[in-house]
Amino acid sequence: MKNNRTIQQLEVSSSLHDKLMKSPVYAQKMKTRTLTVSVITTLLILINIVYYISNQENLAENQILESQYANFGSDLSI
Repeated sequence: MKNNRTIQQLEVSSSLHDKLMKSPVYAQKMKTRTLTVSVITTLLILINIVYYISNQENLAENQILESQYANFGSDLSI
């Protein structure tokens, strides 16, 4: 049994043809833009985490120093 396939030409308007021809370029631009936004977002999150951790260490250090000075002399009698 022989399969006879005929190719029909599809009439497309020039504006649709232009859009179809530009779609791979547009898709690549969107992919690049999405990747750029993802990298920037990841970097900002990492910077915020590092900043938060360093502030927590400084806060803990300050609390230790304050508690040592706050308790200094509490066991001294007059």
